[in-house]
Amino acid sequence: MPVMECEVEGKKGYKYGESGKCYFGEGAKKKAILQGVAMTQKSGEKLELSKEDLSDIEDKEITKLEPVIKDNSQHLLFGWAYVAKGKNNEQVIDHSGEFVKEEDFKDLETAIYGFNMAFRDSDIRHSCIAKGTLVESMVFTKEKMEKMGIPEGIVPIGVWVGFHFSDDEDWNEIRKMSSPMFSLFGSATKEIIEEVE
Repeated sequence: MPVMECEVEGKKGYKYGESGKCYFGEGAKKKAILQGVAMTQKSGEKLELSKEDLSDIEDKEITKLEPVIKDNSQHLLFGWAYVAKGKNNEQVIDHSGEFVKEEDFKDLETAIYGFNMAFRDSDIRHSCIAKGTLVESMVFTKEKMEKMGIPEGIVPIGVWVGFHFSDDEDWNEIRKMSSPMFSLFGSATKEIIEEVE
C-alpha cells in the first residue's frame, strides 16, 4: 500500500493505500505518509515508502542547514542529531518514517542529557566502536530560543551536536563522505497515530 495520488471533486491530493483519506494542499504528501505510519503500526504491515516519497517530504528548511560543518584543521564535525519540527514549524519525519511530537520532545531532551552525561561517544557507520568524543550539544526548544532572543522560524526544534575525532584515519573516512549525517541509537516507546489532521 504505497502513497498514491487521489482526487475528490476535482481536487488532487495524496493518500496512503486505497482505503486512506485523501489530503489536499500544502503538506498533503507528508500527511498521507503519517497516515501510512498509523495504518501500518496498527496492522503490523510494513510501511511502503519510496525514495521519491521520502525526498518529497524532506523539510526544505532543514536541507538548507546541510551539509554538516566539518572543521578539517581540528577534526570537528557539527550538525543536527535530530529535528522534531522544522523552522517552518512543520512536523519532520525521519528516515525511518518516524517522528517525535512536539509535546513529547521533552522525553528526547531528557535522553540527550543522559547521553551527554554517561556516554558522549560517537561511532562511524554504526560500527558500535567509539571513535569520536562529544564536544558540543544544544537541545533547542521554544522556551530556550525565547530566552536566547532567537525569533520563531529561525532555528528548528531539535538537537545540535559536535564531535571530535582524534584519529587521522577516522577523520579521513568522514571527509570522504559526500553527505555525512548523525544517527541516534537507542530505544523508544512508539505510539500509534490514529488520525492526521
